[in-house]
Amino acid sequence: MDSKTKLMVCLSITVLLSFSHPTLATESDDESLLNAFLDVFDPVIAHWPSPGDYNLNVVVRSNTKKHLGYLINCGLKMGDGSHTCNIELKDQLIQNKSLSMDCCRKIVKAGKECHTEWMKLFFQFYQLKHFSSKSTIKINEMWNICTTETEAISPFSG
Repeated sequence: MDSKTKLMVCLSITVLLSFSHPTLATESDDESLLNAFLDVFDPVIAHWPSPGDYNLNVVVRSNTKKHLGYLINCGLKMGDGSHTCNIELKDQLIQNKSLSMDCCRKIVKAGKECHTEWMKLFFQFYQLKHFSSKSTIKINEMWNICTTETEAISPFSG
C-alpha cells in the first residue's frame, strides 16, 4: 500500500472519530475537520453533485464510530484503486453500466459482508436514496455477477 493511501486512511479514521465525539471538538476544529473529511472523500462526492449537508449529517454523522471504522477497513480490503471501483459502483447503480473485472475482484476480495455494508452506505447518500427500495436486490445482483465472473476466470486448484 502506498504512503498516500495510508495517509488517507489515517486521516479518514481521525476525522471520522472526531465526528463521532463532537463534544471533544471546538468550533474551530469542526471547520477544519469538515474540510479534511471533504478532502478525503472529495473524489467520490465530486461525481455526485448534491446537497453535501445531507450526506454529512444523515450518512456520516448518523453512523457510529465503530461502524465507520469497519467501513474504512472494508475499503482497505479492496486495496489500491478502490476509488475507481466506487465510481463504477455508482455508475452501475444509476446507469446500469457493467463493472470491470478489476472492480469485481476487489469486491470479492473484500468479502460479501463488506460489500453489503459498503453498498448500504452508498444507498444512504442523497443521490441514491430514491434507489433504496431496490437496494437489497441490487447489492445481491452485483455480488452474484462479480463472484460468477471471478470464479469463471480463476484457475482450477486441485
